[in-house]
Amino acid sequence: MSKEQWTTWIREAMPESPVSTFPEGAVPSLDPRPAVVLFDVYGTLVAPALGDLEAQVRNRAGRESFTATARQFGFSHEAGLRWAEDFYRIIDEEHASCRALGIFRAEVLIEKVWEKLLRDTPGYRPEVHDPKDVALYRELQANPVAVYEGAADALTWLRRSGVVLGLASNAQFYTVPVLEACLGVTLEELFDPQWIFFSFELGFAKPDPHFFRLAKTRALRSGLTPEQVLVVGNDPGNDVAASRAHGLQAVLFEPGAVKQVGEDVPRVANFQTLWQAVAG
Repeated sequence: MSKEQWTTWIREAMPESPVSTFPEGAVPSLDPRPAVVLFDVYGTLVAPALGDLEAQVRNRAGRESFTATARQFGFSHEAGLRWAEDFYRIIDEEHASCRALGIFRAEVLIEKVWEKLLRDTPGYRPEVHDPKDVALYRELQANPVAVYEGAADALTWLRRSGVVLGLASNAQFYTVPVLEACLGVTLEELFDPQWIFFSFELGFAKPDPHFFRLAKTRALRSGLTPEQVLVVGNDPGNDVAASRAHGLQAVLFEPGAVKQVGEDVPRVANFQTLWQAVAG
């Protein structure tokens, strides 16, 4: 399938308006001033219907999305129902085998999961049915996202002010085109490739302790201290606790309901507050 078709699917699934955040909030003090800011994607830059893949696996979400995907690609309703069961089973088996090897939080390659599902489906034609196409379409049916209000402007301002931007997110291949559509730019226009940490490229996911160990190592090899790297995310465990364990700074992004975390955790409710915090 062409990338133009991917773009069409993504735009059709996206809400027209950004998701609003709390308009006010205290500006946290950051010391030292961050040289690098790493953003989580789902729940931080974009508001997802279900969350990342980990959340979908945990909640066994989106049965209707599988039957809709089967219909889109010419398969039967029954095939979609089987996918809804086997999809999570395959992921669970991969996670279990990795835990046996000592990998606390493994990440799968979602296109490989779909490759297995399709191979076992009557009517599958590899020259017609690309696993990445099917994976993207299903994700958009189950988990459409919208950008948070002010996110794109904040990223542009931070980059222009000399802050290095990166990403630290549980993600799959489709996260890239979806995020680019939400922000209206390519990732290369905003983010430094050496500071992009995606779970599907690493083989493990947050909050596995190896995840932010990589970010700390990157900081040290770049002549920075870990404290000069700021992680911005909406999950107290995956983002805040996991990164602070390696000496990175962290800010909890709370665009909606306030989360119960320690009083020493800096928080921001919107991207304007984040600008002010990073600017000092």
